[in-house]
Amino acid sequence: MKIKFSSILILITLISSASYAQKTNKFKMTKEVKQLIELGRDSIIKLALPLVDKNVSLENFSKTSVQSNGTEVYVAFSNPVMYLPLNTVFYDGVGVNLTTGSGYKSTVANPAGYNTQEKTPYYLQTESIKKNVAFVCNAIDSFNYADIANFNGSMRILEKENHYNISVVSETQESWYKVKKVTGKMFDEGHAHLELPPITEDNQNTFKEVLFKK
Repeated sequence: MKIKFSSILILITLISSASYAQKTNKFKMTKEVKQLIELGRDSIIKLALPLVDKNVSLENFSKTSVQSNGTEVYVAFSNPVMYLPLNTVFYDGVGVNLTTGSGYKSTVANPAGYNTQEKTPYYLQTESIKKNVAFVCNAIDSFNYADIANFNGSMRILEKENHYNISVVSETQESWYKVKKVTGKMFDEGHAHLELPPITEDNQNTFKEVLFKK
């Protein structure tokens, strides 16, 4: 199956539910979707990864999500928390629609617009990156690095010459901080409230995350 990656990020609304049955019984699933779902989460992800890139692996992403709207199955790979050294660019999210063969790739750069490489690399969290993320999180009062694996949102830490620029987006708030490299002192803190998008559960085009029974 040949994939065509569009340049437009596909926005997918995730609506929580207690079980897989509750999430899918509102849709009349096609035969193809039923067959894919029956393979199980791990098998679906294994099918999607080579369609992203033959050299990519789960080590390049900290979060995976299998989603469906009853007629299509979509697999999204992302990194909610990313540290970008100065003058770098990475893929921060990719997705594959196993039903249609379409997909997307989005990038993040430091500084914005930076890209001098012929091929954009996939993100890989090294031990050095982990130390820098921990340093920044410990400098921000509202964050605990020990709980970073359960963080729901998007955090981007951009290295600058003498400090780090941090942006954090959650479901209801956007925040920004600066942290000095040497002292870890936080400054230039700001917050903005975000409006929740309207919930359209009855929309047949809405993708919902599939929770598989263990």
